[in-house]
Amino acid sequence: MTIVKAVVLGDTECGKTSFTKRWVTGNFPDPDYLRTTIGVSFDTKKVELPDGRNVTLSLFDFGGQTRFIEQLKAMIRGTVVGLLFFDVSRLQTFDNLMNYWMPMIEENSTLRLREGDGSRFILVANKVDLIDDERIDSIGGEMLDFVEGFGMAGQFISAKTGLGMENLDMMFLEALQRHLSD
Repeated sequence: MTIVKAVVLGDTECGKTSFTKRWVTGNFPDPDYLRTTIGVSFDTKKVELPDGRNVTLSLFDFGGQTRFIEQLKAMIRGTVVGLLFFDVSRLQTFDNLMNYWMPMIEENSTLRLREGDGSRFILVANKVDLIDDERIDSIGGEMLDFVEGFGMAGQFISAKTGLGMENLDMMFLEALQRHLSD
């Protein structure tokens, strides 16, 4: 079975760990036991690609704290696909993807996001359960500009309610399949 490295990146408290736990186990973690990831968390997930191949994902969920940046720099190398998370109720987390996370990916890997490697990532707008439809529409326009500039896909989700998770899973598997042989 093929093992593939995937990263989940974004500022702290964007719901990356909640998403990862739900994605791996199928259940939203109990908030009483959920804590901010310090450094990096690691999970595995077995998936079947649309073409029928079986793959084991090595999922690296980075905590988002800048004090662990050296650890992150080493861990990002060898990434095949990833998710870029932001919290729709805190739009600074969206700006930080462009100003911090994406440059860090390029500085510490061979990936060139504006030169075709952007399609290896999916922009994930999490916590849509916390905002209204009007705000979703407004953020959707900004997301569209962002993803078009990098050739990536984007998806609104709520890790808490499960909204958008199935579509994100399908998008992720398609991106993985496209880039597995690269």
